[in-house]
Amino acid sequence: MQIKRYSAPDMRRALHLVRQAQGSQAVILSSRRLPDGVEVIAADEYDAALVERLAAADHGDALPPGTGRELPSAGHGDLPGPADLDRLAWAVDPAIAQLRSELTTLRALLETELRQSALARRSPLQAQLAQYLEQLGLAAPLIGSLLEQLTETQDLGAAWREVLGQHLTARIPIASDDMLAEGGVVALLGPTGVGKTTTIAKLASRFVREHGARHLGLLTTDNYRIGAHEQLQNYGRLLGVPVQMVDSAEDLSTALAALANKRLVLVDTAGMSQRDLRLGEALAGLQHGGLRSYLTLASNAHETMLDETIGAFGKLPLSGCVLTKLDECPSLGAALSAVIRHRLPVACVTDGQRVPEDLRPARARDLVSVAAQRMHARAEQAAAVTPEPAVAARRVAAHA
Repeated sequence: MQIKRYSAPDMRRALHLVRQAQGSQAVILSSRRLPDGVEVIAADEYDAALVERLAAADHGDALPPGTGRELPSAGHGDLPGPADLDRLAWAVDPAIAQLRSELTTLRALLETELRQSALARRSPLQAQLAQYLEQLGLAAPLIGSLLEQLTETQDLGAAWREVLGQHLTARIPIASDDMLAEGGVVALLGPTGVGKTTTIAKLASRFVREHGARHLGLLTTDNYRIGAHEQLQNYGRLLGVPVQMVDSAEDLSTALAALANKRLVLVDTAGMSQRDLRLGEALAGLQHGGLRSYLTLASNAHETMLDETIGAFGKLPLSGCVLTKLDECPSLGAALSAVIRHRLPVACVTDGQRVPEDLRPARARDLVSVAAQRMHARAEQAAAVTPEPAVAARRVAAHA
């Protein structure tokens, strides 16, 4: 394989030079803009093994475009290898990379269509159920597992009720303990903006209503957000419960020792992204004996975000989770798929800003019912625009 570098005022002229020198079968390995034009690196053929060895070179022979270093000629001997495939990214033209991404997406779509076609040939009823479960927002592996449990039936409505009322409901993990009734030290974790402080206020208000303010302690470790401490302080003043700020693991231990006589201590933690480098340090500061941690998850978050969040915060032992923002969630399937996949028990849910009314203990049947209602609402909206395709989904959702 012969590799050459070409410089030209524009890409059209550069490609013309490549065709003249190496023919119409030449392959563009990389391209970059220069102050006075463009630079293109091309080969007369694509030898993947050689490109990998070039990318694996450690002595400046193969560098990303823009470094100003020269590539070795084809006459050089064998270079260190094999290469890490991730380091080959520099050698791919942006257009080729985009094409590869599009082909990957098309392949995934085609595989999904083929699976659905095979399922439709084997069982039209299961294929229809799979389509409705997708509209529910459930993950594909979970859908397949639910359909495997389905008993033999020819009635779509009965099959739908069985899948939701029996199999999906049984899969949702629910926390066995009541965080308010059990007492102790309870901390809410989670990213910024998922509703931790408001949920703490709801829990505190509910507890004060049932047991009195003198049995409750409130702590916050949130010294990152401007006004975060004041927000909880305002709730505390309304409830007649002082709020103490802690800045370190030592302060937390001292504060908890001072509140040892309290029946319940609620800890509002700093909201941090699951990708924040400070997260590990923050979680380490919460490793306190007797402290029960609950992860706060926004039910309207994307499934990938939920997976990342559970994975990052799961480094700390979690007693369960709180699903928030059910009132803002168009589809509950992603949240249900995430807690089922990670076997993370749901302790309670919130579905509004009212304190403490919009706080409820988690029940699997209620969560499935909410998911079906959201699907029904979307089917109603779709029916207003394109009535025919949405009629069946609307009727089936009504049976949930």
